[in-house]
Amino acid sequence: MRDILKGVITQRQVYMTATSHQPLSDEEICELDDFLLSRDEGEDSLTVDEAHGFITSLIVSCSTVEESEWMEAIWGLPAFNDDNEQQHMIQLLRRMRTEIHDMLSEGKRFDPLIAEFEEDSESFVSYEGWCYGFMLAVSLAHTQWDKLPKNEQELLGPIARIALLGEEEGEELDDEELEILTELIPGSVIGLYQYWHRH
Repeated sequence: MRDILKGVITQRQVYMTATSHQPLSDEEICELDDFLLSRDEGEDSLTVDEAHGFITSLIVSCSTVEESEWMEAIWGLPAFNDDNEQQHMIQLLRRMRTEIHDMLSEGKRFDPLIAEFEEDSESFVSYEGWCYGFMLAVSLAHTQWDKLPKNEQELLGPIARIALLGEEEGEELDDEELEILTELIPGSVIGLYQYWHRH
């Protein structure tokens, strides 16, 4: 069972009007995740925590990718039920981007959007999806990120290591090592944001 750490909502909410700077509610985050997870198997789309990491990476690196391009990277070419659903989902992604941008530009504490899973009556959180989304955007802009100086590459290290946990070539981390890396993520994001926005 998969939920989003900011809230556990199973019922799709009624469409509502919200300002572009209004942070997503727990219900809206879960609604967006449900939509992304509803794609047919084999179609390219990210989960909501992966999308959050992907958008964060674009903002951190001052990316000039067009909105239509980064949205397609997140959900591929979805078949919306109608125009209302399409506009609603687009607005949710826009507001997610605005919230991340405001957090970083205003110097607020940065918190990645983390998924929570339940298995055998035990709950655990996973940073892998968020880190995967972040590194996916890095890989798409590798020409820029390859120029990152050594000191700043160390900031990227915790995110890259966690992103590889689900891959065959990924290293195994014990609980203590993983906890240390996850605690470094907010500072890493802020440090990388400050570097790219100075250059």
